[in-house]
Amino acid sequence: MAEAVSLYDVGMHTVDITPPVGIKLSGFAARTEPSTGVYHALTATAVAISDGRTPLLLVMADLLGFYDQAERVRGLVTAATGLPAAQIALLGSHTHCGPSLRQRDIPRFGPLDEAYLKRAFGSIAAAAAAAWKERAPARLRFGNGRCTFGTCRRKPDPARPGRVQRGMLPYPEGPHDHDVPVLAIDSPDGTLRGVLFSYASHPTSRGGLEIGTDYPGFARDRLAALYPGVTTGFIQGCGADQKPRPPEGAVGVFGARNVAQVQEIGDELGDAVAAVLSGGAMRAVTGPIGVRQLALELRTEPLDEAEVAAALQGDEPYMAAWARDMRATIDQGRSPERRVPFEVQAVSFGRSLALVTLAAEPTVEHGLRFKRELRQGFDDVLVAGYANGVIGYIPVRRQIPEGGYEVDWANRFHGRPGAFVADTEDQIHGAVHKAFGLA
Repeated sequence: MAEAVSLYDVGMHTVDITPPVGIKLSGFAARTEPSTGVYHALTATAVAISDGRTPLLLVMADLLGFYDQAERVRGLVTAATGLPAAQIALLGSHTHCGPSLRQRDIPRFGPLDEAYLKRAFGSIAAAAAAAWKERAPARLRFGNGRCTFGTCRRKPDPARPGRVQRGMLPYPEGPHDHDVPVLAIDSPDGTLRGVLFSYASHPTSRGGLEIGTDYPGFARDRLAALYPGVTTGFIQGCGADQKPRPPEGAVGVFGARNVAQVQEIGDELGDAVAAVLSGGAMRAVTGPIGVRQLALELRTEPLDEAEVAAALQGDEPYMAAWARDMRATIDQGRSPERRVPFEVQAVSFGRSLALVTLAAEPTVEHGLRFKRELRQGFDDVLVAGYANGVIGYIPVRRQIPEGGYEVDWANRFHGRPGAFVADTEDQIHGAVHKAFGLA
């Protein structure tokens, strides 16, 4: 009887969160200069959904992620809406041309722009309150399209069999996910009101010192031109080891796109979403909403003191800084912390749609596995990375022996003693299966 739910109450609201020029930008460790301009405004969109009993609030923002600001933002949203934190999903697009906002970036970038953060986070809370207040009856549809610019960046190293190269280089033959999940929000009469769409690729086709959205903002622009008045929101998938394909003229490297070239791939993604909307193959989303918040404890490998010694003698400043921190911890008679708290949300709409949010940068094979296995219990699956309090990269088991940025360097950046243990992938997937009643 519960599966008869087919009409939801949905509200949507978008606000501008563009920071002032001069703010430091997040995403590239070596870029410490202040921003010099804006090539695309940043926005945040709140979407409130209720089945009459259970609420769900999605906040999609043109930010690197919410990281160590997630609790603060959720608190503001809860105060504005009355919704519990467990039913609020904060979703960063992971643009690398957005504002510095992580506390851990202060040593490198200097003090955060607290006036901007207060204003931006307040605007997000206000958008959430407006979305909740403006809910109206709606039907939901889900479908999948295809877009092919996402490219694996873990190229095998011929000089080290079984390992990947230290730099991020194009490897089109590697694992990728070219699906374009699309969730349409319609009025009861069939009028399109909103479109949420996802893709699994870093928005790092452009660096530089200008504030902007990378491809997600241009994809939204494309949809706004095709569907005037319709609210759009982007959900980053499991794209931690993916980048947009190299622009024309870049050989063997990813290179950097100019703004027009970024718009090209944004338009490509927007057109892929539009093809789903017009294709007639979308399925109705039905059934009661279920929201389960999982608090896992992941573990890393113990500290390798030989690696610390090598890093102290090496020429990589970030690894040397990590090694000094590890050495200081040991000298104080403490063991480096191996435990890492990790949040997952398992959201269901009956058995028609499963939404999984991961507080991490998950590599693409996580998304592929979730979609493959969860379809045993659901018609459709949407997996969101970069959610809530992002803890950094989480590779799959297969990738750990290969090393590379996502396995080795990234955990050191977050001050951890080693890579995640091999069974981390199974721990996460097993917990989600159990939450959905599929274990």
